Amino acid sequence: MKEVRKLLGRRIRYLRNLCGMTQEQLGDKADVNYKYLGAIERGEKNPATDNLAKIAGALGVKLHELLIFEHEVEDIQLLKNKIDDLLGGASIKELKTIYRVIEAMLR
Repeated sequence: MKEVRKLLGRRIRYLRNLCGMTQEQLGDKADVNYKYLGAIERGEKNPATDNLAKIAGALGVKLHELLIFEHEVEDIQLLKNKIDDLLGGASIKELKTIYRVIEAMLR
């Protein structure tokens, strides 16, 4: 379920950026607290259906369009492949440093 929340959050962020809105602007338009919206976008909160409907309306899409993840899954795999290619020639020391940087960024 956590992966679905993350995909949903990424989809909302993607659509929000397409609309040129900040989290605060979307929150105001959807009548949803922008901090709560940020937590949804990060996959930390599981939003109620009513809130999803308000967010979809504010983004100008139908509710079911928030759940279209196909492109996201393909993009994730493409990025993982690119990262794997970049890391292919790295030394163990470089890999350890990269790991620490990534770990710090994702916390």
